[in-house]
Amino acid sequence: NIHTLTLNFRGYKIWMQPERKQLCAAFNKLRKLFIHGIFIKFDQLWTLNLIEAAPSVETFDVEMFEHPCLEGDEERIRCFGAQRVEPSWKIPGFTSCQKWQLKEFQFGGFRPLLDHHLLFASTVMGRAPDLKTVLLTDGQYPCKGCEAMIPIPPPVGGFFPRDRDTQEAIVKQLREIGQSSAQIIFRGGSTHPSRATWSCIY
Repeated sequence: NIHTLTLNFRGYKIWMQPERKQLCAAFNKLRKLFIHGIFIKFDQLWTLNLIEAAPSVETFDVEMFEHPCLEGDEERIRCFGAQRVEPSWKIPGFTSCQKWQLKEFQFGGFRPLLDHHLLFASTVMGRAPDLKTVLLTDGQYPCKGCEAMIPIPPPVGGFFPRDRDTQEAIVKQLREIGQSSAQIIFRGGSTHPSRATWSCIY
């Protein structure tokens, strides 16, 4: 049985199929689930099909992909194709017969101005009654390649929230929608070695 699973889509096609019932047996002891490389503009709610198949997951880590420096890269186009394909999974109302055991939710590349990011985070919070910690980070943007671009393209969905007033407004919105009292942490610079790490806890 699988205890830890990492998937990385590298910003391109979501190639998984929504075979939730078939996954239940394989995932019945899954404790840590990492889903990385989801293109920044893609919806994330489809990932909850995997949590429904594995309600035993205690750590759920989702990281978005935003690298303008790689747009048009010929090698990547040969490997992944020129067109990004968003998942077309039907979300069946998330009706798992088992309670989620999720305790820690990490969201890398969080952009509060993107409605689907707020919806995803609040939905996870609302579905996980035992959730203790929500960690929101600014992800890997800009990387060294993006920083070398002139000018540096602004991040999709605006910059990661750094001031207290904006963070408090987001916390209030997430808690009201998700009906959760989980601790919410904003962490910047955590995945970029040239930036100092900082955290704000609510």
